[in-house]
Amino acid sequence: MAITVEPCKPEDLESLGKVWSVTYNNGEPFERNPDKPRLSEDFIAKSDGVAVGGFGVSPMSATRGEAEFQCAGVLAVAVMPHVRGGGVGGKMMRFGIREYFDRGYELASLYAFKESFYRAFGYETTGLRYKISVDMNVFPRVKATLRIRQLDASSVDLIQDCYRSFAHKRSGLNLRHDHQWNRILPPDSKRTIYAAGDPIEAYAIFQHKVEFWQDQEVVEFVWTTKPGYDSILSVIAGTGINKKNAVWVEPSDSPFRTRYWDHDANVVGLTPQLMFRVLNVKKGLEGLKPVHSGSFTIQISDEVVPENNGPWRVTFSPSGVTVEPAETAGFTMDIRQFTQAFMGEPSLANLVMNDLVEIRDMEQVREAEKLLTPSPTICFEMF
Repeated sequence: MAITVEPCKPEDLESLGKVWSVTYNNGEPFERNPDKPRLSEDFIAKSDGVAVGGFGVSPMSATRGEAEFQCAGVLAVAVMPHVRGGGVGGKMMRFGIREYFDRGYELASLYAFKESFYRAFGYETTGLRYKISVDMNVFPRVKATLRIRQLDASSVDLIQDCYRSFAHKRSGLNLRHDHQWNRILPPDSKRTIYAAGDPIEAYAIFQHKVEFWQDQEVVEFVWTTKPGYDSILSVIAGTGINKKNAVWVEPSDSPFRTRYWDHDANVVGLTPQLMFRVLNVKKGLEGLKPVHSGSFTIQISDEVVPENNGPWRVTFSPSGVTVEPAETAGFTMDIRQFTQAFMGEPSLANLVMNDLVEIRDMEQVREAEKLLTPSPTICFEMF
């Protein structure tokens, strides 16, 4: 079966819609709302001119501390049932990786139905999302120390600085543009923002429920300070007073897990977890924002993008990072584990502890740990 993959043309939209309808829409016709802006670029796979697969890519960003990277958010991967297992999915994955490498993107990310499939192309689970569910009968009684304001969906500009500060203290968060903010706060959704402090130090977005004794989910909870976090907890306590549980998501540096978890709090890792892939090792490393100085040599094993393999000599300081070809390497990493270390969770130190790094010179690894520091990794977007 000769498979081709290419950007979806207007005349291909109907055929691609049929592919997506089988996988994502119960076989019902797949229709686009012409009034909503497209947040992704579509690609179609064909066999002898007939559509057999497709996927989309949403251009995003991803933080790594103070650094910001172009990230291809892969979504809606679908293959027609009668050709699954025939190489269509693999062809699409390789095409997408090469396409966005050539466009200059440093990263790609996705939520996987089957993680083992995407690992074959260099993706790996990175970071951790905690789902926190707390019985309102035992919810922490925390008093707000900051002024709370109630805002509506038109007030995105007031919370953006808080979100950016939160994002730059971690890895993996998308620095949203206007249309992406509209996915979180659709103008017609009647969602409510509660913001703590002026300037804002924390906020939570709610879709209020009128039913009693149901779970009250928090759409998004972001904070930059302890007073801000605790003040928003007081808001959650108030909104949940006639509800069963309050439910929200936090990264692995969860203040609730650290300070408030008791026997009646349910704190679990969410599935699916986000998978990342470093598309361009050299460009990615050179985009980091170090606070320390050092140098190391590294070899990467990347079958899909051999340009990433090296070996590389990496020299870094607070003024920047340079990556140049080297003759030998102090240690070797598969692109999957390198991606985890690059994002920061699990950290390079954790990967070494679990024998997931081939080490020739431990001092080189210790130098690399000064650049590839641990960082909680999370993304609030679902795509």
